[in-house]
Order: sequence, then C-alpha cells, then structure tokens
Amino acid sequence: WDDKLTDDELDLVCGVYKIFTAPGTFQQSDASWWPKSSTWKNSPLNVGYWSPSCERWFQLRLAAIQAGKEKVKTAGKWR
Repeated sequence: WDDKLTDDELDLVCGVYKIFTAPGTFQQSDASWWPKSSTWKNSPLNVGYWSPSCERWFQLRLAAIQAGKEKVKTAGKWR
C-alpha cells in the first residue's frame, strides 16, 4: 500500500504552473497558488499538524485569490 503522493501529485494540489523565464528559451520556473511541499516544510507554519494559524492563513489567502488580489508566486516569493 502506497500512501505517499508523488512530486507531480503534490504540484497538482499546490496549483503549480511551469513558466518560461524568457522568450525563445526552454528554461522554466515554477509558480504556484500555494507553497510547494518543499517550501512548506521550511515554513514557520509547519508545526507538524494543521493548526488554527495554518487555517487562518489559508482562509485569508483563499479569500484574496478569489477577490483577484493574489496571484501565483515563485518559490523565491514564497520564502
């Protein structure tokens, strides 16, 4: 039984987009609606469980996305 998500599945959950960094090049960067797993692991919100602070942050970000006030962020902007 495998209960671990693949990297592609985690990217799907986080709403990851592959963005080309410059016209005419194949170099790309990831941008996402939610922090990727690797970023979340180093976040101060990562306390080992979904805390009230995590839920508050999630609800505020979700409301801002729905209102058009937030957009996807690169890994550097999530830090």
